[in-house]
Amino acid sequence: MSALPAIALYDSVESTNDLALAAVGGDAGHGACWVADRQLAGRGRRELGGQRRAWHSPGGQNIYMSVLLRPSIDVSRAAGLTLASGVGVCQVLREMTGVDIWLKWPNDLFVGNRKLGGLLTEAATSGAQLSAVVVGLGINVNLGAEDVPDELRAIMTTLAIEAKERFDRLAMLAALRAAIVERCDAFCEAGYPAIAQALGEFDRSDGRAVSLVQEGKTLAGTARGIGADGQLLVELEGGALIEVSAGEVRFL
Repeated sequence: MSALPAIALYDSVESTNDLALAAVGGDAGHGACWVADRQLAGRGRRELGGQRRAWHSPGGQNIYMSVLLRPSIDVSRAAGLTLASGVGVCQVLREMTGVDIWLKWPNDLFVGNRKLGGLLTEAATSGAQLSAVVVGLGINVNLGAEDVPDELRAIMTTLAIEAKERFDRLAMLAALRAAIVERCDAFCEAGYPAIAQALGEFDRSDGRAVSLVQEGKTLAGTARGIGADGQLLVELEGGALIEVSAGEVRFL
């Protein structure tokens, strides 16, 4: 992998994804990265019903970063970059912390049943081609149990809580940026086979109850793993097996 652009560091921003998206039309290169010590308007994927989830973003403790990619693939393959990025992130975090992190399709990072972080991928397009893709990443790193709001303790965790130690965030974010670029480059060259083995290792969706929205209807079923092209396989209550490649899915 060739040398990557310098990482831009900020004390406080509304959203690192917004900074990266604003740079799409300029000369920012493949792998350019924006990092903030604090995010004021971090956001996640949409909940059922369309509202974006707010992200708990205290300063000086966590990782808030966005990576700009300029992939040579068409729009129809863009969703795969989220999974490719997630695989790279899980691999780095496991290696650096020893924590058993898994990827909840398509973009959430979990330890057990508690959320550690997540990815938000946003694309800029020109016709059927991608002009750029921004991969946003938020990870709870050095917050202790006493720093987590009472209302979030049952559903949220941090690397420091799980590993019982604090981590060098600068070293971690540099490794994360490199892994995101490397995994996405491999996906662009070879497609899902480039990430399939690792994706199987980090996925634990099989057997989990889910609800999803299809054509305006809310359906219930059971996840049956991830298919050969990165889609979530869901067995509906009536027994039909469907492939979900996009849309609103909630693990219950």
